[in-house]
Amino acid sequence: MTHTDTIFCSDATPTIMGVFDLGIAPALLFYSYIPIILIGIVLSFFILIKSDFSETSKALLLIIVSFSLFLINEIILWIALPVGIVAFSWTLALLLRLCILLSVLYFTYLFVKKNDVPFFYKVLSFLLSLPILLLLPTSLNITGFDPNWCGGINGPLWSYLYGLEVFSIVILLFWFILKIKEYFVSRDARLLSYIYIICSSALFLIVFVSSQIFGEYFGLYEINLLGPVGMLIFMIALTFTIVKYHAFNIKLAAPISLVFAMWMLVFSLLFVHDINHVTVIVGMTLILLTLVGFALIESVRNDIRSREQIEKLVNDLAKANTRLKELDKQKSEFVSIASHQLRSSLTAISGYASLLQEGSYGKLPAKAIEPIERIYTSARAMTQLVEEYLNVSRIESGNMKYNLTDFNLHTEVEHVCDDLRPIALKKGLLLFFRTDLTSRSTVNADKGKIVQAVHNLINNAIKYTEKGTITVLLHDDVNRKKIFVEVIDSGIGMSDETLSIIFNKFKRAENAHRVNIQGTGLGLYMALKIVEAMGGTISAHSEGEGKGSKFVIELPLIG
Repeated sequence: MTHTDTIFCSDATPTIMGVFDLGIAPALLFYSYIPIILIGIVLSFFILIKSDFSETSKALLLIIVSFSLFLINEIILWIALPVGIVAFSWTLALLLRLCILLSVLYFTYLFVKKNDVPFFYKVLSFLLSLPILLLLPTSLNITGFDPNWCGGINGPLWSYLYGLEVFSIVILLFWFILKIKEYFVSRDARLLSYIYIICSSALFLIVFVSSQIFGEYFGLYEINLLGPVGMLIFMIALTFTIVKYHAFNIKLAAPISLVFAMWMLVFSLLFVHDINHVTVIVGMTLILLTLVGFALIESVRNDIRSREQIEKLVNDLAKANTRLKELDKQKSEFVSIASHQLRSSLTAISGYASLLQEGSYGKLPAKAIEPIERIYTSARAMTQLVEEYLNVSRIESGNMKYNLTDFNLHTEVEHVCDDLRPIALKKGLLLFFRTDLTSRSTVNADKGKIVQAVHNLINNAIKYTEKGTITVLLHDDVNRKKIFVEVIDSGIGMSDETLSIIFNKFKRAENAHRVNIQGTGLGLYMALKIVEAMGGTISAHSEGEGKGSKFVIELPLIG
């Protein structure tokens, strides 16, 4: 069809590309529509990227795209003159409104529920949308077209869509009331973000739908220019939830969003093409800028107050930390003094008990032999416990002394196994010592303390293994210059939670008390600190409770 064959609307003359006439558009058309499109696109893509392309952000983008296409279609309806283009845009408007409705409901559900829409609701939405999809190009959508005023006559499908929109608004308002009641019961601040989004979605649809219905009923289609106000409310509420409640897990500073709002208000003045309306528009923009400015000032004040509070808390925390260090030092000194005094007394008790057992003070009566043995055993156990507390105090105060020498780790570990094997056999356990060495197993460390750490691990394995075997494996990695002592048992095992805390002070496995009630939770802590002081480390491994454990000492190898 040639240009001369094209039928044009009779209420204007094409001035742009032979198709459009900007002069017939309402004065506020571009001022109302284009800034909303730009703000929506910028905001939605910002959220999409910052939220790592979450499903909720994709649903938000769907709303903005649908609404932007609808506004562009509306602009075409106002400024296009070829009847064919206007008629097609009028037909397309129904489909775009349906897309807006579905995307708003979809986004709101995802935001609140944090889960995808159930399949039943998807099927129901499809079935309710099916009449519009099937009958869109029929006269049930647009019953006629009047080229004199260049507009279509809406058919029954529009009434059907209005019904769906009103029903959706009722559902959102009902959901809004339920969330309000839930909030007053639980006082959960998280519900407030849901309430804001549900309310803003409902307000958006109310403004959007009512402006269309009233405009059609009264024949005043300029009322449609109020439709974007609903989207503006929606985006303000969305930005507020991001700033206030970190929706989408985004931390957006309030001043940034307010400055952007001020920029958009000024930028939107570029789209006022009727000089007669400039005074009104500038006045409205000035009022909005004033409100945004006050909000910006208040936001900055809040930031300053928050920063001052944080600085005060930091200072208070520093003072408290200094005081805690002083108290910790005093505690360590007290433990050290008390431990020395206790150890002296316990050493005397165990010494005299040993002399009594040996007959240094004469032969003991038969009935006194067992009590003296208990005294000696208890005194030795208490001496060992006091020594543990004393070592912890030394470690924490930095007063632990280490005598580093070169020695053969193989020999020392084997001696420890030989010393503890009778104790294992007494419990019915087998204690094996295995080696896989390619070096002389020489290390530079404090021999006594390394022996103590190895002794602690093997002794623990005996304590917490009720039946089965304990294997001590000594192996090396010459390339990495490392040597390893592995203590593997078939004992009570450990959960993942226990593995994460097992080397902390006074921490034991949850099931340890069932097997050994006398543990202090200090042995592994001390062993780790001692080995770390030698440039090594200790790690714990277990497949779970009841599945045994493995502790690995790793030390630097020198030859």
